[in-house]
Amino acid sequence: MSEAADNAVVTVERQGAVATLWLNRPDVLNALSLDVNSALIAALEEADQDETVGAMVLAGRGRAFSAGADRKLLAQLEHAGRAQRVAALELGARVTHAMLHAETPIIAAVQGYAVGGGLSLALAADIVFAAEGTVFFIPEVELGVPYLWGSTPMLAASLGMHRARNLMLSCDSFSAEDAAQWGLVRAVVPADRLIEEANNLAARLAAMPRHAMASQKRLNSRLALRYMAWLEDEISLSLDL
Repeated sequence: MSEAADNAVVTVERQGAVATLWLNRPDVLNALSLDVNSALIAALEEADQDETVGAMVLAGRGRAFSAGADRKLLAQLEHAGRAQRVAALELGARVTHAMLHAETPIIAAVQGYAVGGGLSLALAADIVFAAEGTVFFIPEVELGVPYLWGSTPMLAASLGMHRARNLMLSCDSFSAEDAAQWGLVRAVVPADRLIEEANNLAARLAAMPRHAMASQKRLNSRLALRYMAWLEDEISLSLDL
């Protein structure tokens, strides 16, 4: 697969059979714009179709994994027509869909902040490492929107129904250590070892039989089908706000 230019909103680095996809807007804490979502979908699909890629790592440049939806985008959508709003919501949902249905394992390496849609990316990954000090939270209700991209059922499946309800309604933050205790995060590691730890596991996964990994991922994706069934309801509810 080709490596993106350094100034692209999503860049790709190769180390052996591991492709690292970098969210590359550190000046805005890797906020998720339409351009980022489109570029991330393209990078995910290209890596997944590349037979020389055995595992992916998803990471963020700078001091945050992702601050979630770009606030400028949210402001634009408040005044946009129905068709434009639907297109934006569907594009975001395609990101988690691409991750959930990839046949290549995806490891999220999360640091700093994983907020809203940034947390959604972690939820859609197969395995999550978090740096010490990482903060997770879901501010969507405070921002006037529900939690989208199939994230509501993914969060409930990861953390349990009542804990997920509490976090989505209260907009309370939680720590990397909380996330590890609740089963979302595999390990909490020092920030300077985050990418190394993710890459080490990715290399181990990439060395496993590809056909078996792909088969297991296809089975895993069937668990995700119910999440995708929520998307039409999400879009409809969002448009009614």
